[in-house]
Amino acid sequence: MQFDALTLAAVVDELRRTVLGGRIQRVLMPTPLSLALEVYHAGQRVYLLADADPRAARVQLIGARPTRGVERETPLLLLLRKYVRNGMITAIQQPDLERIVVLSILKHRGPRKDDAPDEAADEELRCELVLELLGPRANIVLVDDDNLILDAVRRVPGDGGRRAVLPREVYTLPAAPAGQRDPRRATPADVREALGAGGDLPRALARLFAGVSPQQAREALSRATGDPDAVPGPDLPAAAIAEELRRLWSAPFAPSLAYQDQTPLAFAPYHMTQFPDVRPVASISAALETFYAASTAISGHAQRREALRRRLLDARERLQRQCEALERELARAAALDRLRWEGEMIFAFLHSITPGQRELRVEDQVIRLDPAKTPVENAQARFREYDKAKGALQGVPERLAATEAQVRYLDETMALLELAEGYEAIAAIERELQDQGLLKASGSQRARGPRLAPLRLRSSDGLTILVGRSAGQNEEVTFRLARPDDLWLHVRDMPGAHVVIQHQGQVPERTLLEAAGLAVYFSPARHDTAAEVVVTERRHVKKVSGGAPGLVTYRHERAVRAAPLAPTALEAAVQTRR
Repeated sequence: MQFDALTLAAVVDELRRTVLGGRIQRVLMPTPLSLALEVYHAGQRVYLLADADPRAARVQLIGARPTRGVERETPLLLLLRKYVRNGMITAIQQPDLERIVVLSILKHRGPRKDDAPDEAADEELRCELVLELLGPRANIVLVDDDNLILDAVRRVPGDGGRRAVLPREVYTLPAAPAGQRDPRRATPADVREALGAGGDLPRALARLFAGVSPQQAREALSRATGDPDAVPGPDLPAAAIAEELRRLWSAPFAPSLAYQDQTPLAFAPYHMTQFPDVRPVASISAALETFYAASTAISGHAQRREALRRRLLDARERLQRQCEALERELARAAALDRLRWEGEMIFAFLHSITPGQRELRVEDQVIRLDPAKTPVENAQARFREYDKAKGALQGVPERLAATEAQVRYLDETMALLELAEGYEAIAAIERELQDQGLLKASGSQRARGPRLAPLRLRSSDGLTILVGRSAGQNEEVTFRLARPDDLWLHVRDMPGAHVVIQHQGQVPERTLLEAAGLAVYFSPARHDTAAEVVVTERRHVKKVSGGAPGLVTYRHERAVRAAPLAPTALEAAVQTRR
């Protein structure tokens, strides 16, 4: 479920009516990636939450007073207290069609004790709090009056062409995708261009129009054709689809929640026609609070996830230091070859070395000699040092390979941890790490509860799809549950889930794309429009020798491009087709 630009426009409209002109009385960080403000406005206290969690990036009003979650005072929190607390929100702006909000804050600070009597009695501090709600690139940035970054919840180095988000760097807005159209001026020609792109039509519309999410595109299709998952074809009414896109952006906000079995399934700032059970909500913030409370149990699971993530980062840092030490040991191999060569050359030129000689020149290279030793003693000293160092290096390549495999395993596990949904999934990952000896556990710290089985789903064509949601489950799916002829899928060049299609005979294209969509959903590409997924038979997937669970190599693969598909969306689609 994506927090899109239209949803943000509804939130901004609500914030302008509730907190604009208000005074910020408290500043808290419930989690390392979120910020909560208590604002006093028109005689009432209002609570504002901004979250840069990649799984739930958003800004909203919340009903309950936020509680402190970050144990120590971070540099950002100290700066927020200096620049934001007791400040007035003077402006709330959303760059056109962007998932970005800029809060302008003005704070008046009285004279300090050490000020001279003739100095001004009042000092103005101006800053901007920029909320970048961009899915996996989400961030919260504090910017001073000179447009310099003071700090951010996620510091981003500016290497590899990325925009730098670091203290004292000039702040620039994230670059918007080039060539996208304005949905408020959508034309039939624009829609026909998306129809010609082929593939998933809602995704094609989302790629073509700025600020449009796949759900919003499905809503336009639902209103225009009666089918939110309409397949591109010449009979689709391009003019009606364009009109519905424009109407979504121009109609008054009417927040709603879609439900499935009394569980919130989706939210929107308009009434959704694409779902059967849709209920109006008093405000967009109320819709967001209900949805995120039900779907992610934010308060408890986020803190547990973050605590485990910090332990994983510490473990990875230790392993990385071990890798660097082993690499330094391997670098000594070149010096070993030099020692052996020098010993051989001294023996080869014994007849030409005179007593007391300090160096020997061979092949334009200089070999230093100890004048107090005979030539034979000089050579023997080289060979003794060579033998000693060579013994110390035995097993280093194997140890380095094993340590690097553990680093890759932790990277894979951290990616799956970010995607874990619910207490049981997080606990299962923690237990696997303890079993691997990468996390220590004793007494009450031991992860408890039953071990989770891999996710088992039914495709639209009735085939079984297995999904691993942890490294151990990936191992089980690939090497214990899959048969040699089954199809194996994984997002290319990213950590994530192993997905297997169990079949006998030909796999329908629809099932293949559904399985590929699940692979994208259970990977860091979950919030992208689409990603490339490799497909091969299970017989061509091999374990990495000496590697941790879930680390594999594969061959004879082909690639498909697929949009992320949530398990709930697949189940709903299968149920609808029935």
